[in-house]
Amino acid sequence: MRELAEKRIRTSYPYFTPRNDWEVLYLSNAPYSGSEAGLYERLDRLLAMEIEDTGSYELVMKDAKETLDELLDWTGLKPSPGDPEVFVRPLPGSKYSIRLFSGNAESKDYCLDFVLTSTGEPVNSPFKFDLFTLPHPDAPVGSAPIMRMSPLECSFGIPQHKIEPGAEKFLLHDGQHCLLRRPGHRDVRFTVPIRRRPKPTAKKTPVDADILDFPQYID
Repeated sequence: MRELAEKRIRTSYPYFTPRNDWEVLYLSNAPYSGSEAGLYERLDRLLAMEIEDTGSYELVMKDAKETLDELLDWTGLKPSPGDPEVFVRPLPGSKYSIRLFSGNAESKDYCLDFVLTSTGEPVNSPFKFDLFTLPHPDAPVGSAPIMRMSPLECSFGIPQHKIEPGAEKFLLHDGQHCLLRRPGHRDVRFTVPIRRRPKPTAKKTPVDADILDFPQYID
């Protein structure tokens, strides 16, 4: 969580360097629109109140550090340089690339965004396109239908034109088959990576039923 909090502060308060963990935690969640001098005064006043409520400066800092050091597995956080499970592939006939980066592993989330191939800088919908998820080619009848994807932000009620520059992303899942269609270009297809998961060590609960053994695959 610390990395996310510090990133928010650098974006919202580029002129301010936090003096302690409590300020990092507070400023990552509380909006402020006043002057720089007023920000210092506000933080000092609120920290004094927090110390009075909690009992000591040391305890306040300890609680803030523990919160910031918690591991997060959120979907939609843009990757930082060196992050694992980030895959970039250039689009033919374009100065842009598709980037896939992992989200919450439990729900098998992946995200897609577009970046400038030359710099890796994320950009919002840099050209006209349609992005579709497709049925698995080996899946039986009744699998998921073709779906046109919209930015994740739109599902939270944010109009596409109001998404912050470079923040747009599309939600996908492990193993999904996708198609990108651009006017004047050949279609692009790709499959989202599948994260290997360790086999469960716990024994399976026996099924209280008679099992009929049909073949799973036939030629």
